[in-house]
Amino acid sequence: RRPISPRWRGLHRLMLRPDGSPRCVACMMSETACPDRCIYITPAETTDGRIEKYPAAFEIDLLRCCYCGLCVEACPEDAIRMAKEIPALPSPDRGAMWLGREELLEWQPASDPAKPYPARPLPAAAIPATGPGAKP
Repeated sequence: RRPISPRWRGLHRLMLRPDGSPRCVACMMSETACPDRCIYITPAETTDGRIEKYPAAFEIDLLRCCYCGLCVEACPEDAIRMAKEIPALPSPDRGAMWLGREELLEWQPASDPAKPYPARPLPAAAIPATGPGAKP
């Protein structure tokens, strides 16, 4: 096996919310930002009132991916990350290089624990007041 460059960004994984649901809201930003068009998201509406959509399917074709990390940067929910730990890659089987939603959610590398970063809202003073009653 050849050594992998230390500049390699890593392999994709989807993050979970504290309640165990996927953090992805199927906004399609990571699919749109992907230059190789290797990310496929199928959105579905949710009955939960907290979010509007969730990914019914989230698939990545690793054979087409250039591992640029643009999907990670484009995600507004920090739902997709890349971990430098290497699972069993490459594979002689093409089917093994196609990751689905469940594989992306289940793989938790030892170098990056599964604890998601807590959402930090902006303080009220940092949000500019706009509208008819706003003071200049």
